[in-house]
Amino acid sequence: MKTCLTHALHLFDAYSDMADEEQSAALAVLRRTDPTLHDALVHLLVIDALDHEMDVPPWSIHAPGNAMPGDGVPDGATKEPAGARTRHA
Repeated sequence: MKTCLTHALHLFDAYSDMADEEQSAALAVLRRTDPTLHDALVHLLVIDALDHEMDVPPWSIHAPGNAMPGDGVPDGATKEPAGARTRHA
């Protein structure tokens, strides 16, 4: 199975760059000639086609409206107003 996955990885770029109709035809031929390789390659293509949480450009992470907790607060400072941590008896 490892060699099958290795072979599928070698084919992945070529198949993923194909137009949909061309890819479907090529996968149909591969299914008839080598079903195990076909299944491994389809698995890789499906995983690649899915949206992944990390599939965002790095600049969108800190885009306006996506502020991170603590943004704009100097190191060692807090967002609490002065005296908010003191308890009054």
